[in-house]
Amino acid sequence: MNVLIIDDDTVDRLATKKVLKDSELRVKKVTEATTANEGLEHAKNGDYDLILLDYQLPPTNGIEVLRELRGTNDSSAAMVMISHSNDEELAVRCIEAGAQDFLMKGEVTAARLKRSVLLATERYELERQIQASHDQLKRLAEQDSLTGLTNRYYFDEALKYAIPRANREGTNILLLMIDLDRFKNINDTLGHQAGDSLLKQVAQRLRMPLRGDDKISRLGGDEFAIMVESLEHANDARMLVNRLLEEFEQPFVLEGDKVRVSASIGVATYPECGSNAIELMKSADVAMYRAKGAGRGQAQYYSRDFHEQIEKRARLESDLVNALEKQQFVLHYQPQVDRDGKKLIGIEALIRWQHPEMGMIPPDDFISIAEESNFINELGRWVIKSACAQFRIWLDEFALTDISFSVAVNLSAKQLKDKGLIDYCRTCIEYYCIPANRFELELTESNLVTSLEAVDTLNELANIGVELALDDFGTGYSSLSHLKDYPFTILKIDKMFVQSAESGQDDSMLKAVCAFAKSLNYKTVAEGIETAYQHKMCVDLEVDRLQGFYFSKPLAASELKQQWLLGQDRV
Repeated sequence: MNVLIIDDDTVDRLATKKVLKDSELRVKKVTEATTANEGLEHAKNGDYDLILLDYQLPPTNGIEVLRELRGTNDSSAAMVMISHSNDEELAVRCIEAGAQDFLMKGEVTAARLKRSVLLATERYELERQIQASHDQLKRLAEQDSLTGLTNRYYFDEALKYAIPRANREGTNILLLMIDLDRFKNINDTLGHQAGDSLLKQVAQRLRMPLRGDDKISRLGGDEFAIMVESLEHANDARMLVNRLLEEFEQPFVLEGDKVRVSASIGVATYPECGSNAIELMKSADVAMYRAKGAGRGQAQYYSRDFHEQIEKRARLESDLVNALEKQQFVLHYQPQVDRDGKKLIGIEALIRWQHPEMGMIPPDDFISIAEESNFINELGRWVIKSACAQFRIWLDEFALTDISFSVAVNLSAKQLKDKGLIDYCRTCIEYYCIPANRFELELTESNLVTSLEAVDTLNELANIGVELALDDFGTGYSSLSHLKDYPFTILKIDKMFVQSAESGQDDSMLKAVCAFAKSLNYKTVAEGIETAYQHKMCVDLEVDRLQGFYFSKPLAASELKQQWLLGQDRV
């Protein structure tokens, strides 16, 4: 056996080692520690059968060390406290703290030590068995024996503790109640064995879309519950619900036959739908029965606001595909001006959706939907073509003048994976006779992290002759080592740096970004200019183009023509 002695007294350690040697115990190795920290380190890293611990270990005492050993040591070591004191109360406190036995140092004889070690080992084994039984009982109390999921008791407890945690941290909770539709028919027609098999298969499928810390339980019968903490976006809930419903699209195999089974899902959120666990469960339950009443095989959301958000997004997703065919998209154009703020030298084309019932919808509300549905390529091509066509109109209307401004179009990272993008851009430029160097494509900096493989695509676009701009520069992924890999010629400085450079505020970041761009000969565009001070700051830093509401909001083509093209001082 391996023994660890933790004792600061050299004489006592020698005496203990001699007793161990004289005993009939088969001692293989004895390790000595003179301090509490040294003993804890040995116990943590070694494999010991017995730990002999001195009660007096200045500046602490053996009970504190014992408690730490019991809390951190996972070995099977029995622990015996030794002391010069014969205080019975002290002995009791040591046993209560986790020691299996207590010995006075004057009583440490070979026979006494052997008896103590055997007794301590037996007590340790008994404790281990009790702990194992406790763990087994805990599993039985918290686990559903049929599906292997946790049961209602566990789920109720988890939800009870999750709500005050969410309240403290200012986060939310998503609760899903899931009930199989017409489960009784399965039991009645195929038997309870088939019903049990179905419940096991459902449990496996419901696990699939969940994150590791999401909680799923079988509450009883054919009812399941899922709890998701710290949900960031309402759309994440919709996506999870959709994935859960998709798990029921494939038939289940019961006794060799394929059987289709649907589920109704009720969705509730904390704190919107309830201030405690009972209220939240009731809300989810009500929503679930509403789903059954609405035709089964679907989800209903208890929160009116939450439900409206989900419904709005679902409607946008449904209407988006036909919006292009129905010519509901329009382009607005925001001017980019020279340092004087008077001459137009660039225009950014910005898409808007003129929904017949919901009014003008900004891109932030539908671009992510277009990307998720892979509609972004078709939509992006429409923007490129429309911008080129409008540019051609302006060139024709003002043919006698030297129009020196450029037109910029935004690209999504997913568009860079469009194999036909390069040929499409080339075709549009040639068809509308657009000067290639007056046509710009902008890519948001944050998209570079998912578009590293698109370097070749960007290089081919640059070879056409178009200018490439890096939008929102300074907020995302780029660095000197990565930026040089891309053929960008223009850096658009993010409005965050511009708008933080107000009088009396820190303008060091804006200066640094401008200095960096100039040092590498990039053209610069400052976005989000809203005040005279920001205008002056950008002029002093020799920014090439200025853009923001201080000069103009995005305008329809006709408005831009009236305000900026007619009568403009052109050269």
